[in-house]
Amino acid sequence: MLLYKIILSLSLFALTWAQARKGIKCWACNSMTDPFCSDPFDNSTANPKECYLEPELPHLRGVPSTMCRKIRMKVNGHWRYKRDCARLGEAGVGGDARYCIYRTGTFNIHMEYCTCNDKDGCNPAVDVRPSIYLITAASTGLIMLIRKLL
Repeated sequence: MLLYKIILSLSLFALTWAQARKGIKCWACNSMTDPFCSDPFDNSTANPKECYLEPELPHLRGVPSTMCRKIRMKVNGHWRYKRDCARLGEAGVGGDARYCIYRTGTFNIHMEYCTCNDKDGCNPAVDVRPSIYLITAASTGLIMLIRKLL
């Protein structure tokens, strides 16, 4: 019985530790090369990217990617979209990720920046696949429960 409690405790600790170490996942695509990156966003062709795995930038040493960003820009009369991890800025406007920053420039150039950090794939799309750590912990717990009942 004690062994089951130890294994269950270690599994839960590993699950918590692994989730805490992981950073945010963001959708990474560009409508120049992937038309499904446009709005409405079709995430069937994009892969969520682990932002903490991004290489360090020489001009931003020690600044990790902790947010997701969607950039919508109008160039030469055409809207383009880019979704990726973000290192700088704040989530949304005044900390509210529901709002974006809109900029207008000369020669009919418009840009909208939407930044968020409240959940994986918040730039926007929802990744509904369960975590491998969650599956492992649930499987371990289920096996322990079945063995105890038999």
